Amino acid sequence: MANDIEESGVPAYVLFALGLLGNGLALGVICWNRENHQWRSFYIFFVGLAVSDFLNQMVMFPVTALRYASDFDYEISPQICQLMSFFYAFTQISSGIIIAGITTDQYLFLMIGQSLDTMQGNRRIYILFLCVIWIVSALVSSLHLFIGTSQVFYPGSWCFVDVTDGGIGNITSALFYSLTGIAVLIYTVSLNVCIVYKSYRNPEHRCHLVDANRITGFYDFHVNMFLAVSVTVYVICWGPFLAASVDSSIVVSTPGDRGYVR
Repeated sequence: MANDIEESGVPAYVLFALGLLGNGLALGVICWNRENHQWRSFYIFFVGLAVSDFLNQMVMFPVTALRYASDFDYEISPQICQLMSFFYAFTQISSGIIIAGITTDQYLFLMIGQSLDTMQGNRRIYILFLCVIWIVSALVSSLHLFIGTSQVFYPGSWCFVDVTDGGIGNITSALFYSLTGIAVLIYTVSLNVCIVYKSYRNPEHRCHLVDANRITGFYDFHVNMFLAVSVTVYVICWGPFLAASVDSSIVVSTPGDRGYVR
């Protein structure tokens, strides 16, 4: 029963505050130092990454806060649950693909140098790529809205595809989401390893990542550190969830209390 749940809302509030502060600072620093860089490649993708995460926080947190504030008496409606599950999946998939896009762009700069950034309408091309990433992520994340259902998971404050139901629609949705995420992670990690190997093996390639005519390079040290940390954190935090989703889809548990799943 929902009333039997005894969980503190402090971690959820702290997580929301830190996420809001982090995204706000990231966007603020980029805008404040806009004269030190041009709005191309990494910076466009980075803004897209922050926007994706910010949207998720603004959609998920009000519902989560209501659940905790009401001592779990507030019930999440099926419609709200579907919306939450979509945004949760959308944020994870879009963030992963955006990081994969940044890594791909970094690899291209590494191999062919700054000539990549001399293309006519370069900024519009990257903005178009970002929009395509969001569209693809939305399609992957919305599959269960048409052929499956959503489920409230313990402690009753978040929703995702109902892998406990065992219906073909839910299994297909969960597998499609999970396998897409796993493919993105494998691609990004593999390409990062290739970048590290090639850049340290060939100093000439490494010079392609830095533009001496600007205060900050395209993929200077701080950018490379950001990518390394992002990839590591995504693999550690998102990977087990993706593996669990695949496992839950293949070995479906018997439906229990439909209020939430532990």
